[in-house]
Amino acid sequence: MKHIPYALLAVCAVLFPYCVQRIFLDTPIEAEMGTAQKIFYFHVPLAWICMLFAVVCGVAAGIQLRRRSDRAEAVAIAAGEMTVLAGVGVLITGPIWGDATWGTPWTGDARQVSTALLWLVFVAYLLVRKYGPQGSERLAAALAIFGAIDVPIIYYAVKIWKTTHPQTGVVGSLPQTMWNTLFVCLGAMLSLSIALVWIRAAQARTAMALDEAWVAQDQPAGLQGQLS
Repeated sequence: MKHIPYALLAVCAVLFPYCVQRIFLDTPIEAEMGTAQKIFYFHVPLAWICMLFAVVCGVAAGIQLRRRSDRAEAVAIAAGEMTVLAGVGVLITGPIWGDATWGTPWTGDARQVSTALLWLVFVAYLLVRKYGPQGSERLAAALAIFGAIDVPIIYYAVKIWKTTHPQTGVVGSLPQTMWNTLFVCLGAMLSLSIALVWIRAAQARTAMALDEAWVAQDQPAGLQGQLS
């Protein structure tokens, strides 16, 4: 199992150059938006990855809160960090694409606002986890769960409210060449994100074990015997 993330990184090393070739050389330019549409192949996978790991973080935080599981806590931290990282990519590529397509980087529609809220919630989650006082784990878990609940709101925002974003079914209507390119890019980015989350979760678990070892070492021998 420990070799899986490194195998995924090896897959990424092959896929990313192929993605660049497909996006800029093999996939035709979209008729209405022109070359600016190429950012679609980065923006959409990043958005899906951001939402996926937001849900993973929320679920893992809920499990940790209920069962006091170090494994779940490590997964929650790693997934929360990936949510923030992917969210940065979404919030950078989205306005660039919007400015080229709509003439403005920010329209304030429901999907943009709910996505920005998701990012802020997970930034707050990471800050509370790292700098919060003792007992702040419940607040951090609540933030992660709230962020996970925001994911379906982001997805259905274009259906519930009138927005400038395309409908969710637009991906299915793409020409086959664009569809194939999108999912090659998604595969590359998803492989990278899973590998990074896997490695980061292992680091977090190691850090927790070291903290517990230091605490046990600092305790008087008599107290250790009572606790055991």
